[in-house]
Amino acid sequence: MFSTESIIMGCRSEIRVWSDNEQVAFAAMRAAWEGMNKLEMTLSDWNPQAEVAQLNTQRKMKLSPELLTAARTARKLARSTGGAFDFEKGGLFFAWRQYRSKGELLDSVEAQRLAMLPPAHLSADGFAELASGNRWDFGGIGKGMAADLAGDILRTHGCAHFQVDCSGDLLVGEAPHSESGWSIATELKGMMLPVPNNHAIACSGDLHQFVLKDGVRYSHIIDPRDGQAVQNQLLTFVIAPTATAADAWATACSVDPTQIPPKGIRFISPPSDLVP
Repeated sequence: MFSTESIIMGCRSEIRVWSDNEQVAFAAMRAAWEGMNKLEMTLSDWNPQAEVAQLNTQRKMKLSPELLTAARTARKLARSTGGAFDFEKGGLFFAWRQYRSKGELLDSVEAQRLAMLPPAHLSADGFAELASGNRWDFGGIGKGMAADLAGDILRTHGCAHFQVDCSGDLLVGEAPHSESGWSIATELKGMMLPVPNNHAIACSGDLHQFVLKDGVRYSHIIDPRDGQAVQNQLLTFVIAPTATAADAWATACSVDPTQIPPKGIRFISPPSDLVP
C-alpha cells in the first residue's frame, strides 16, 4: 500500500493506493492532488483568489463550467433534502461563524432573515447573481466533490484499489485482495461500519465544534430552513454511492434526523453507548 497526505479545503487529507506498481501509484496520487487543488480554487469561499470567493465579493459574474456543474449538482441535492442541506445559505453560515468565533449566538431574528434570502439567479448563459447579503458556501459538500474527483482520476490512471480520505469524507474503490467490501473505523471508538466497494461514507456532527450556552449545546451546523443552530446534536453517518451525496446527506441528516434518504443512500445513527 502506498499513501500520500496533503491539505485540502483546510483539512488534512490522505490518499491510499493498493498497487503492484509504485511508479503508477504515485503518479496517480499526484494527479489526484492536482485535481483536488484545482477544484478547491473553484469552490473555496475563504481564498480570495478562488472563484466562489470572487462571486461572493462581486455578486454577479460568469461561472466556469466546473463551478456551474458543481452548483447544479448542489442544487439538486438541496432540493432532494428538502433544504436541510443548502449551499446557497452562505450569508447565514458566514454570520454564524462570526458569532461562534466569539462564543456567542447569532440573534434569532437576524438568523431567520438570512435564512429567507433567495437563491442566486442562474442565467442560461452561465451567469450567477447573488441576492444582496447572500453568499455561496460549498463547505457542506466540497470535500465530497473533491474525493469523487480524486477517485475518478485514480481510476483513470489504472488504480482501482484506493481510499480517498478528506477528513471525515471517505471514498473507497475496489477493496484489495478480492474482498467484497471494506470495514471502516469511525470517529467513535469501537464502531466499525461496512462500506461496499466504490462507495463513500461521510460523518457529520458537533463532536468538536459547538457553543455551550445555559447548558444547551449549539452545533456549528446550521439549519438552512430556519437559520437556527442545531441543538444537542449527535454524530451521524451516511453511506452513499458517491462522496458528494454522502457529504450532503450527512449534513442534512444532522440537521433533521427524520430525513429519509433516497434508495441507495444509508443513514446510520451510532448506538447511544458509543456516543461520548
